Amino acid sequence: MIFAPVSAMAQDAVDSPAASDSAAVTSQLQSKLSDPQTQQQIAGTVAVLGEMLLDMPIAPLARSVAEAGGGDPAAVDPDMTLRKYAPGASAVPGAAAKNLPRMMDTMAGMAGGLEAMMPALRGMAERMQGALAAATHQPQNRTTH
Repeated sequence: MIFAPVSAMAQDAVDSPAASDSAAVTSQLQSKLSDPQTQQQIAGTVAVLGEMLLDMPIAPLARSVAEAGGGDPAAVDPDMTLRKYAPGASAVPGAAAKNLPRMMDTMAGMAGGLEAMMPALRGMAERMQGALAAATHQPQNRTTH
């Protein structure tokens, strides 16, 4: 799975002793996302998986699409792959791997921005809860964080 390394990073952050402190979790995630070694490992994984996807047989799917569209499923090349069907797609895994470190740096920055916004988001949620309770004439269920 392409997102397994990112998922593992997030799980490491959640499983850490500091997981109860969202600022610490965000800091750990930012650190992992902006780490050049981690970025290169994930970029390599994305490139390999992309190459594998391009060489995956797609004839069974193409036959089904042809049949559903009223075409002749027998006319589909039995050795069809995404690479053969869309030769320009061969550039995608390399481009994705090349751009991934920049995307991960952006994600790291967004994680920090989200953490900075949390107090405002909590306040907005409390105001919404109050407004909804007033609109429906129900008592508020206030929670504190």
